[in-house]
Amino acid sequence: MKKNSIYNLLINPSAILVFLFVILLFNSLIPLLNYDEYLWSYIGRIWNRNGIPPYLGAVENKTPGIFIVYAVSDFLFESNIFFVRIVGVIATLISTWYLFKICTKLHSKLAGVFSMYVFGLTMCWFLLDGSYFAHTEVFMVLFSILGFYFIIQYENDKKINQHLFLAGLCIGIAISFKQIALTTFVALLLFYIAFKANRFSIKNKIKGIVLYSLGCLTSISISILILYFNNVTLHNYLDGAWIILINSGSKVLDIKTHFFNFYNKLIVSRFLIFYFFIILFLFQREFRSKPFFWGIIIWFVLDFAGVNASGYYYGHQIKQVIPSLAIMAGIGMSNFITNNLYLKSINPKRVIYIIVILFFPYRQTYLTTKFLFNPPESSPKEMGNWINKQTTKDDYIYIMGGDYKLVSALFSSDRVSSSKYFNSIFITEDKHRKVVYSDLLEKTPKFILKIENDSVYVNKVYGRQIEEFLKHDYSLYRKINGFEIYLLNKSL
Repeated sequence: MKKNSIYNLLINPSAILVFLFVILLFNSLIPLLNYDEYLWSYIGRIWNRNGIPPYLGAVENKTPGIFIVYAVSDFLFESNIFFVRIVGVIATLISTWYLFKICTKLHSKLAGVFSMYVFGLTMCWFLLDGSYFAHTEVFMVLFSILGFYFIIQYENDKKINQHLFLAGLCIGIAISFKQIALTTFVALLLFYIAFKANRFSIKNKIKGIVLYSLGCLTSISISILILYFNNVTLHNYLDGAWIILINSGSKVLDIKTHFFNFYNKLIVSRFLIFYFFIILFLFQREFRSKPFFWGIIIWFVLDFAGVNASGYYYGHQIKQVIPSLAIMAGIGMSNFITNNLYLKSINPKRVIYIIVILFFPYRQTYLTTKFLFNPPESSPKEMGNWINKQTTKDDYIYIMGGDYKLVSALFSSDRVSSSKYFNSIFITEDKHRKVVYSDLLEKTPKFILKIENDSVYVNKVYGRQIEEFLKHDYSLYRKINGFEIYLLNKSL
């Protein structure tokens, strides 16, 4: 193949998407489900099969978008996680394409090409939970990027009102997948007010703000309506998706733990690569007079604050900030090599090779390959399958704790939890313990599962009343693979 043909292939957006599709799809095939996938699969299952909607039948601090996706997945493929992951892969590729279009409009095609490689490969990093494309952030990122795309479209465009409304509509969908997209909502609003609408009158600026906000409220309202038709009230939604964020289970309370997580994930990690590209972008003076420069900075700063909000720094949470970083990297590199007298002779093909080497998801690809060819001998699903065989569809079960193995057993059992507080993370106050106790009495589970030797944890989280209930009404039935299985005395 001729050199020019290779270069044309390397900068061809369609070829890049195919290249990224192969990498993303391969890594999405890892045969292990992570914690959130089990948890949301359970919520989607009981909503679809048992008519128990989120917020009423399951406590989880997410907005409804992800529950809707998992319920649809269960309806179509009985909770086949690979369907949701493939949808996530497609969402990531669409995000990559629109980043290309954004960078091409703001700077050049080469900037768009660079950003495609940076974004697509980074989204597959092990640091960012790269195999798990069924996370909320994957969909939130897509609609955040679309929102930014529509915001920058209206320059010299007669469709100003339409694009502002569409931008708001997209951000509303992003918020419907995860609340922290509010930072993106504010970033795009500030960008519009301060830089993109500076030639408009006050009246037109206000009109633009109203249209943007109306679009956001429209998409959020649609998700609320879907819940309403499933008997979830507005109060249930607000309490389960927003007020719950005040709950200590939604964030790290210890400042030392917060800083420790920040240090490990964003300082002494592969994320360090991005700091070079941030500096490269910031120190190119010709950008400072351009509105897009400040728009991207605002987007990055606010989304970076969003990444830091909970203090957990789970890999998928970091994905929120990758779009703005990919734009910075793409535009920064393109501008640097095309406008620098000493670097003009550099072949962009070499830069692409360097980008691929720097950003390729080596660790994640290795682990995916390892588990595909050598899957673990025992699966967390085995306990769920055992419970399924020991119970009927009318039996309830309950898990005490929030351990990964417990949540996987609950989902795999094809049974329903006695209480909507099926995850101990959000049992932090006496009012929660009272609900759990009342649920256990009303919908008494045939089996209660807990992890071996964690009685101290159970006592601390669930309190004495529930602990006494377990002691008097249940007997230790078996210990299997680190589980303690308690059987209702009446069932003996």
